[in-house]
Amino acid sequence: ALIFLYKKIDALIRKPLLGSLHEKYIFVTGCDSGFGKTTAKHLDSLGVHVIAGCFTEEGRKNLKEECSSRLNVVHLDITDIKTIEKAFEFVKDLI
Repeated sequence: ALIFLYKKIDALIRKPLLGSLHEKYIFVTGCDSGFGKTTAKHLDSLGVHVIAGCFTEEGRKNLKEECSSRLNVVHLDITDIKTIEKAFEFVKDLI
């Protein structure tokens, strides 16, 4: 009985506070490859609306082909203020 009680309390404590992921938008940067791309694809597979920031056209194209229509891709170079401003406007228009 104690193990059952422990498991129930542990599950309640670990329960995410985000609510329904299907109603959320998450912006992920560095989505051309590596951790960013893996994160964007995983979130998309969970039903989250993903806004993926990619540096290259090839990265944007590949990610769009590999994910659902919930995923939106935007050009983003975090060292260039113009692309950051354009990405910001894209997000404002999307949401």
